[in-house]
Amino acid sequence: MLNRDDVLEALHGTNAVAGLSWAFGVACEQILEDFTRGSGYGALTAGVGRYEVLANRLDRVFSCGDYSVDAGMESTGLDFLFEGLSERARTTMPLIPAGVVARSNLNGSNGWSVGGFRFITHAFEVGERAKLDWTRATPTVRAVSRQMPGVFVPSTLLDQILPADEREELAAQDVLPVIGMPTYVLGHALNLATFERELIIGHSRYNDDLGNPWHWAEPLSGGVDGDPIARPKPGSVPPRVDEPDVAVRLRPAAASENTK
Repeated sequence: MLNRDDVLEALHGTNAVAGLSWAFGVACEQILEDFTRGSGYGALTAGVGRYEVLANRLDRVFSCGDYSVDAGMESTGLDFLFEGLSERARTTMPLIPAGVVARSNLNGSNGWSVGGFRFITHAFEVGERAKLDWTRATPTVRAVSRQMPGVFVPSTLLDQILPADEREELAAQDVLPVIGMPTYVLGHALNLATFERELIIGHSRYNDDLGNPWHWAEPLSGGVDGDPIARPKPGSVPPRVDEPDVAVRLRPAAASENTK
């Protein structure tokens, strides 16, 4: 496993942190605009919506999935890339070279890889990151939380979550999915009532002892005490997303390029 400094150095050194900050900020704005209690939406629907919208925005800024392009072609196909985005989202999208971050799903969970490690996304409640109980999470998230600090050893998901006798029985029936690289958690939270949000990257810790759910966790954007997001109003200028503390190259504002 990589330590905190190695992970943060990889994110900042590749400017991927700017893409994470942008994707999370514009995803939150989209959710605040689309999912309101006055329209009948509850926290569950908004949470699922944020999961999907965040994945979409990450794919866009990192040129992954449906938005994949070759290196050097990041500013082409802008009609498709910018479809459905607000004007401010389009003009503030950082230009991250294609290939810096790649899709790396894990057992059906959305994942991306950068700098020799993977991160998967996980939602939590604002202010509750220290109270997460990984023993109640999905099998994939539980397996990720069982990775120990130190030298990384590839293992199957069931190596992490089942006793030896049960592993052997299931291994005889099917090929088991493998955790093939160090995997961390990109945790995200948004309060629909107060508009506060949190974005963190961390090494989750399987806390069946009711202890700390993190070996380490680092805030990336927002935070409980940070500037809250104001709910966008029709016809108004959208609020500012926290500026990343790294250099950002902006995509062209025009959307008249040929699609790929």
